[in-house]
Amino acid sequence: MLNWFGDPIGRLESCSDVAAFAETLRSKPVHKSVTGLLISADYHVCSEVLKSPNWRTRPEANNVFEKLYLGSIADSEKVDPFLDSIISKDGTEHTRIRKLIQPAFTHRVMQSWKSSAEKIAQELVANIPRNTEIDFVEALANPLPLAMICEILGVPLADRDKFTTWGRTLAIIGLDLPRTTQESRELENASEELTTYISRLLSERKLNPQEDLLSVLANAEYEGDKLTDREIVATASFLLIAGFETTVNLLSVGTLVLLENREQLRRVEANHDLVPNLVEEALRVVTPVQYTARTADSNLELSDGTKVRRGQSIVLVLTGANRDSDLFERPDSFDVSRENARKNIAFGYGAHHCIGAQLARLEAETLWSELLQRFPNVTDWQLVGPVTQRAGKTIRGLEHMPMRFGDREAVAK
Repeated sequence: MLNWFGDPIGRLESCSDVAAFAETLRSKPVHKSVTGLLISADYHVCSEVLKSPNWRTRPEANNVFEKLYLGSIADSEKVDPFLDSIISKDGTEHTRIRKLIQPAFTHRVMQSWKSSAEKIAQELVANIPRNTEIDFVEALANPLPLAMICEILGVPLADRDKFTTWGRTLAIIGLDLPRTTQESRELENASEELTTYISRLLSERKLNPQEDLLSVLANAEYEGDKLTDREIVATASFLLIAGFETTVNLLSVGTLVLLENREQLRRVEANHDLVPNLVEEALRVVTPVQYTARTADSNLELSDGTKVRRGQSIVLVLTGANRDSDLFERPDSFDVSRENARKNIAFGYGAHHCIGAQLARLEAETLWSELLQRFPNVTDWQLVGPVTQRAGKTIRGLEHMPMRFGDREAVAK
């Protein structure tokens, strides 16, 4: 309904292309909805809000419209993968949990994950038949991050299909917020099934520790403090979204963007050293999580002069921020050599920078590097059917992408 009046929140809700919608906000850094919500696609405003300690991740729904777009928070004895995890903690509570989970993301651990990603990617790519049509999402984009996150959590191979279903429901309905009673039930069921599963796995790890994330979190300690079971289960559950769903969509949409920009694909073919920067440019252009929200914890004023009252929320259109011409020259162009591509805020900024960011980066770098090695003639990389978009707006992704990689006999040495 708000869309009929040209309201920015209404237009965001109804648009099919968030990047195109963001361009309509360029007239000024911050716009205000009749709901009371603020909205911005300005890089400097988005970065300012994300790194400021004066903005909380938990919203305050002050009226019926804000409840619709921000959701309502209800206390429950059940573990909530969103509200009980680090992503929804602020201030000292956030700092405390971050310090406790940091040992699970050390450089040594990341190197171990890199080795696992390389092994999995090699196996997946080796199984692609030459000159044969495949569904890129089903064959590569989905199984790599799924195998990685399950290995990291210590999930048995037989149970991994469940994680695909849970992750998709939490990402699509959970981040977009349920709009119907049926969606609410689906979200509640997926959340309860996932957290119950993780709780049982945690209990097993307490008795028989393994070299996995749950075992590390169960034994994490900082200055005598430890994580509660609720915090461990919620954080591990949220990692399914942070380390799985966003990566699936980075890989699928990122590959699609490469196929649509053949000159850039040929540049990477000629120089594999460009792959790390390709990942950053893909993050900038794709921006898997397209927007997020923050709520002011006090009356304040943004750098552009916008006055914000305590409890007022702002929607940050990350897709638009990553295409802001004030920072990125020719922002709508995909350039694998872009010098400042790493300034993208696809994974957020500041204290709430995504804990799964490095994992997503190394998986994308590993898969694209392996594909270039196995199928070095990128002229043969072709779409062979219609691409199907994934449902959901907060996270941008693909459901199906039929393609062919060509002949893999001439493997690069």
